[in-house]
Amino acid sequence: MSLKQSLEKIINETKDLLWENDEWRNRYNNYANKITENLDFIESNQKTFHQWKPLTVYLNTTSALNAKKSVKYEIRYYGQTVAKLTGFKSGRHKLSTKGFDETNLRDFDCAIKLDGVNWAGNEAKEFRKYFKERKTSRNEGNNKKNEEHRLESLWLSELQKTKNKILPYAKPVEIGKARFPMPTPISASNHKKVKYSGYYGGGIDILARVGTGGVNTYLCIIELKDENVKREPPKYAIGQAVAYTTFIRELLRSECGNLWWKIFGFNSEIPKRLNLYAVCLMPSNSLNDYSFKDIELHIESDIIKLNYIYFIEKNNKIIEVDTSLEFI
Repeated sequence: MSLKQSLEKIINETKDLLWENDEWRNRYNNYANKITENLDFIESNQKTFHQWKPLTVYLNTTSALNAKKSVKYEIRYYGQTVAKLTGFKSGRHKLSTKGFDETNLRDFDCAIKLDGVNWAGNEAKEFRKYFKERKTSRNEGNNKKNEEHRLESLWLSELQKTKNKILPYAKPVEIGKARFPMPTPISASNHKKVKYSGYYGGGIDILARVGTGGVNTYLCIIELKDENVKREPPKYAIGQAVAYTTFIRELLRSECGNLWWKIFGFNSEIPKRLNLYAVCLMPSNSLNDYSFKDIELHIESDIIKLNYIYFIEKNNKIIEVDTSLEFI
């Protein structure tokens, strides 16, 4: 079986799972309507506080759905949650480390414990200062470093830049300027088999928009790996990206597709012919695979275009990329 045939098989398997288990349709329709209703409040709330690097602000689906009078954000340090921030309409935002004290001490030597302190107060300032001055992302030792989360955060920071970007034509999908982990009802973490997992499905590593603007902007589903090794080569990662891209295609062609299209940051109507980009994002080495760069996969009139991004990183900074994503 050729690579293209194996990827087409993944598309068909994913579509079959989504048709056999159609509970996701009503659920994601509900998600889209509630997020859309709350979007103005989320965006206005996010403007009332500053994000202090290297700490970053994430908004998950549950928080977006419940953002009526307050918004609950995750505060992450290189991809790992270290606190929760509750943003209130009044502007008196509260920071808490409850639930993270043990891992904060274990992984970052941070003994600061906060229980609903003022985001603008001295205790929160000391907490932010601690992580700003920390030299490394996570303690070495018996605890396995969560490299994929660190690299995901590093790449999101790169894509969020407004200038001097290593990929000037790409930006992440956000909700109210907060990073948004897009959930899916399927799990493709095992390259051998796509599974339907309902509420406990997988998540897209990085959901982005790529292109030069307007009608030349496309949705991009990126599967990130922290290693580029023989046991998990690029073709496995691109297969996982194709599975998640197939879900996004089915979502956009569902009855709530127009709402999700706008949530993803597009002001236009969904094109009659969708071009979606499935990308593997991996460290660059001698195992880089370029064989799939010209492959296009079809789902009726829509197209999934395969791409790669191989990168070199040094000291928490992306210094070089080798990519098939090209925009003029």
